[in-house]
Amino acid sequence: MLKVYEIHNLEGLKLEFKFKLDLNIKTDEYEPHIWIRHLLEPEQVIAAFLNISEQEYNQEYKRWEAYSKVDDLNIYYTFLNKKHDKIMIITAFKI
Repeated sequence: MLKVYEIHNLEGLKLEFKFKLDLNIKTDEYEPHIWIRHLLEPEQVIAAFLNISEQEYNQEYKRWEAYSKVDDLNIYYTFLNKKHDKIMIITAFKI
């Protein structure tokens, strides 16, 4: 299975966000998983990440599970490096 990613950089904060792309069977093009599954744009998720109001680490799945009250958005993510400036967004969704 081909894994394709989209990178978004926040230059001022020196953060890099990586989003997995899934194949959209309707368009036969790769689009962000968060868009295909939850109709969320990467910019929405990045804004919510910057507004995280609560989070906890899920040891079983080795990921952070966060919530932004301001954006009413759940974000599951992990850090890709020890500096914590490269973030893999696993998924994001509203309840």
